[in-house]
Amino acid sequence: MKREILWYQSAVEDIQQLSARNSRQATRIVLAVREYGHTGRGDMKKLSGSQEWRLRAGHWRIFMRLMGDGTAHITGFSDRQDAY
Repeated sequence: MKREILWYQSAVEDIQQLSARNSRQATRIVLAVREYGHTGRGDMKKLSGSQEWRLRAGHWRIFMRLMGDGTAHITGFSDRQDAY
């Protein structure tokens, strides 16, 4: 299932900051989100007690809200040791 991916401004700023420090990790996050948007595949899990889902990309966790109209809103991301 193809989804439209929308990024919150704060998530865009965070990915830009990460890209300045470590472009390889930033690219990995963007590619994981792109792959999920095109194919719907990825290690997704609903977070308990929240409306958010997480997508795993290596050591990174990407947080998103899935909407009923087929869009996914990227709210942020974090290294797995800081994610939960």
